[in-house]
Amino acid sequence: MDIAGKVVVITGGSTGIGRATAELLASEGARLVLAARRTERLEDALASVRARGAEVVGVATDVADRTSVATLAEKSYEAFGQVDIAFFNAGIAGGDNLLEPDLTQWTASIDTNLYGLLHCIKEFVPRMVAQGTPCSVLATSSAAGVHGTMHWSAPYAVTKNAQLSVMECLYGQARDAQVPLHVGIVLPPLTRTNLAGDDMSVWDTVEQNLRQSGSGSSLIEPEEFAHVVRDGIVDEEFWIEITRESSERYMGGRNAGTIEHRVAMVNAKAAAMADHLAPDSYLR
Repeated sequence: MDIAGKVVVITGGSTGIGRATAELLASEGARLVLAARRTERLEDALASVRARGAEVVGVATDVADRTSVATLAEKSYEAFGQVDIAFFNAGIAGGDNLLEPDLTQWTASIDTNLYGLLHCIKEFVPRMVAQGTPCSVLATSSAAGVHGTMHWSAPYAVTKNAQLSVMECLYGQARDAQVPLHVGIVLPPLTRTNLAGDDMSVWDTVEQNLRQSGSGSSLIEPEEFAHVVRDGIVDEEFWIEITRESSERYMGGRNAGTIEHRVAMVNAKAAAMADHLAPDSYLR
């Protein structure tokens, strides 16, 4: 898919990977709709995208609220008459101790990460398919719930695993219906975003702790990972994550250890399932 001239909707578009991807696609001639909950950050992101010469519309959106997502869809189509690429990137983090569950945290995670994705699919995908033109739908999940299981961040890990299943099902149903819909799951590495709050220095501590645990993780900037998202759209990939080749191209190969750890985790999980072993090998 060529990016130039395409209409791109990005939720969670005011900061982090969403904003960096918007800026990159804007520089390649995309027209954009950015959605986010916090309007002050959204305005700053809009100014940055406009500075790159792109047409862009901003819509304050809470993906946990289907009415809010319906409004986003209406305003997107009112502004541009079509949507070619939908990047459902909004999400929240959250941990919980299941020995004494906090259902408030679970409700928030499910509403935003799982129902938020379903709201976006409901309001956008049928319209995109009805266009009859090649389109792309992406969702940002996480290695925390896909490659292994980050068990102390249970609500986050569970809902991120659920997002993968949703997108796998969407992929299979689009394939079986023979509609021109590219479906992709975005799996960022350790990336400096606002997911853990506004203090960006916390990520340096996270990186240090992960390195000490043997994961080999290297902190990536959103602007670096945006190139991986862009390539995933252009090449119509399902698994949109760093490879050895993209690591060398965009990150100077500094996170090769992350890739090795990912492969080891996936293999450990597959072996545990195949051999009926306890999940110790892939709990993070």
